[in-house]
Amino acid sequence: MDPHQMPAGAVVVGYDGSATADAALEWAVGEATAWDRPLHLLHTIRYPDGFAMSLDLDLDPDGDEIAIAGAEKAQKLAPGLAVTTATQAGGAAAWLVELSARADLVVVGGHGHHTARAVLVGATAPQVTAHSRCPVVVVQADSELTPPRPPERSVFSLQGGGLTDTTTLAGRVVIGVDGSESCTGAVEFAFARASRLGLGLVAVGCWWWQETGPYMAGTEEFGWDSSIRDRELRLVSEQLAGWSERYPDVDVKTLLVHGNPVEVLVEEADRAELLVLGTRGRGGFAGLLLGSVSLRVQSAARRPVAVVPSTAASARRAH
Repeated sequence: MDPHQMPAGAVVVGYDGSATADAALEWAVGEATAWDRPLHLLHTIRYPDGFAMSLDLDLDPDGDEIAIAGAEKAQKLAPGLAVTTATQAGGAAAWLVELSARADLVVVGGHGHHTARAVLVGATAPQVTAHSRCPVVVVQADSELTPPRPPERSVFSLQGGGLTDTTTLAGRVVIGVDGSESCTGAVEFAFARASRLGLGLVAVGCWWWQETGPYMAGTEEFGWDSSIRDRELRLVSEQLAGWSERYPDVDVKTLLVHGNPVEVLVEEADRAELLVLGTRGRGGFAGLLLGSVSLRVQSAARRPVAVVPSTAASARRAH
């Protein structure tokens, strides 16, 4: 099938037969089933520069054993699921980004827990999350393994006020917020997912100093100031304003952490059903712009991470 002929609103998964691709495929099948969407499997074959173009290759998916095997695995996992496949010459990232204009969700495999590996030329996940016009979920091959237990932290309840303990956070949708408008798409995605799956939601606010000096080294004693905490709580509250009314069934907790945003988000991903990030940010999450915090989080996280375009990008996709 021509990749442009995929069903509109499909869950698209990049597949190459690797262990990481199998993990992404399994996750994508679960999403397509839960959200009643068709699944579209894309397998790309990269040839030496100029080779495919010079021969004007017309690849036949009927003879693509990798794509066929992936489709069979998907239908075994979810009998009755509508599955289409496409085989294309070239880089997977470029094709997945193109398909994202008509997809409901794109799912890709990660590259392990090493940032250096993720920034190699040709790495698919960073390129797709940077340019996709729909939400992208990055899945690691070992995402189902039991992760280390995250640290205990103070949690605020926006609905009931006061503090609760972090034992209430396991299995929730977690979203990193910073008060910027570019997080709006991620907030909507996180609330919709939590509501659909009957889960709670944790909004994580974080701040961190980079200044040098004995009293500005980011120590807990210096960083945990009540006025700063109140400011961060206000930013998170404003970011989530209106969404709890729209999704009254979603129990919302707020986690405020003084620390390195990459480390905090990776740790919180360990107890999350899914970690959700926007495409760019400021403040404590300065540089949620792809290539900075978000890139490092998706590379290091052991659990699936969703990167959601800003509302502006979503509007372009709708048109």
